[in-house]
Amino acid sequence: MKAVVRAWSANVDAENNAAEARLFSLPASISLMKAPYGCYCRTRAAVALLHTRLLCSGKVVSIEVRGRYATAAFRLGDRLTSRCDAPPGSVTGVRFTIVHGKITVLKQVWFTPG
Repeated sequence: MKAVVRAWSANVDAENNAAEARLFSLPASISLMKAPYGCYCRTRAAVALLHTRLLCSGKVVSIEVRGRYATAAFRLGDRLTSRCDAPPGSVTGVRFTIVHGKITVLKQVWFTPG
């Protein structure tokens, strides 16, 4: 499960949206804190399109796995083609539901370091 999270992060950082989309099982639910960045995606094209709208990359700080859930902390930074709109050094959390090696749900969550 950690490998799936790391692959997702690496693809976000590289802006490889097609590769990101292949990590998801369809349909997939994606919910990010900033509207309108979320969808109940029925196609890989929809997953890839949503990822093109992400402004920030994220370096993995930690990953905690419990059952089919992986919660990861990411230190945010600029993407190759966009400036991150979060303050420098910001950390965010993302909870992944992973079934049979594929992401079924991705949800950005409030994160308290520590």
